[in-house]
Amino acid sequence: MKLKASVLSILSAFVLLAVLAAPPVEAQSVCVKFGPPPPLGTTYGAPVAQPPGAVALIENGIIVRVYNFQSIAGPLVFNRAYIDNAPFPFGSGQSIRTNNINLHFDFTALGFRVSRVKLAFLDLGGYENFAVNGSPIKVGELTALPPALAGVGIAVSSSPLPPPLSGKTGSVTLTGQVQTLLIGGQELWIDEVCAS
Repeated sequence: MKLKASVLSILSAFVLLAVLAAPPVEAQSVCVKFGPPPPLGTTYGAPVAQPPGAVALIENGIIVRVYNFQSIAGPLVFNRAYIDNAPFPFGSGQSIRTNNINLHFDFTALGFRVSRVKLAFLDLGGYENFAVNGSPIKVGELTALPPALAGVGIAVSSSPLPPPLSGKTGSVTLTGQVQTLLIGGQELWIDEVCAS
């Protein structure tokens, strides 16, 4: 009986050592990088008769829908988003430009719990809409977002564009349980929306 217990202790020690020596499990990460595909010029929203709530695209399991944009004066508007080469380099190539429209990113079908979302942006004017997990929409500048919404931490970094350009580029990082993200603007480009 003592020999059997000793053998079990030795086997348990070997299993523990094997687990400790194994390489760490890579965290899953998936991104929406806006192609190609789709090709440059692909348009979503009112000009192509998509109603608010319509699926614009699905990339790597992330569902992207188009929604109404909340104006600063109060009324909702619904214009367009399109695949573009931004007028100032940022991100990984093609990006999506929002013009008085919101994009809704749904991470719930990914098969893993999303605890971090990061995106790159280029803002050349106007104001933005922003919401997380169905929170009320914040209307204003991304750089003025609160430190948290719906229990999700928000960190925004930005830097001004070099003269003679006017605007800023940067990133937004969300930490916490992220299920959905809504973002849009008037002269706002978005790229590399990555969930992990």
